[in-house]
Amino acid sequence: LLSDNCEIDNDTLLKYLNILKQNSYRLLRLVNNVLDSSKLENNFTDLTLVNCNILNIIENIVLSTGDYLEQNNKEIIFDTDEEEVYLCCDLEKIERVMLNLISNSLKYTSDNGIINITISTDWENKRLYVSLKDNGIGISQENSHYIFKRFTQVNNEITKSNKGSGIGLNIVKSIIEMHCGEIYLNENYTEGTEFIFYLPIRKCNSKGINSKTKSIDSRVERFNIELSDIYKFN
Repeated sequence: LLSDNCEIDNDTLLKYLNILKQNSYRLLRLVNNVLDSSKLENNFTDLTLVNCNILNIIENIVLSTGDYLEQNNKEIIFDTDEEEVYLCCDLEKIERVMLNLISNSLKYTSDNGIINITISTDWENKRLYVSLKDNGIGISQENSHYIFKRFTQVNNEITKSNKGSGIGLNIVKSIIEMHCGEIYLNENYTEGTEFIFYLPIRKCNSKGINSKTKSIDSRVERFNIELSDIYKFN
């Protein structure tokens, strides 16, 4: 406890305030995940669907994680085989999928790690594939069968200091399936971890659009919440 006449310099006070703010983000993320997981499990969640250029959306998400990548001494490489692919999706939920997968890659790779995000299109089957791979420790074949289940965590030395709730990937899987897509772990990739998901390339009709009120208007704030687990305190 601090005595009445104890003084704290501004830098120390700012550091404590940042720690308080970041832990508040982490707590909010945990609460959001628990609530959303329950809603998804009981089919109480709707999609707010719009037609959009999904490549532009994902690229902007990747670019927006630059500060977190720099802070964690990681590099991200983005590549796509097309410049425009319009499809029907819920922008905030796809954003959440990408942020969760990027956050996992940041946690499971050591310093100077590399994250590769590759988008490819299968026009014949009308599917857009997104691959996110890293050169981290990888996921064992035993753990690969459980990672999409709720409250599942992979035990390793790298993430002992900033473990998540074990709900994120379960939510990601539910969101992708709500879009009539699929996500899976590439068990043949041995140089780290690779997650692959696809979304159907299709347009929204007027009946499929839901103008639901957004609970968080600030995109920056959403990023801070979703990436709170990989923040480092100086």
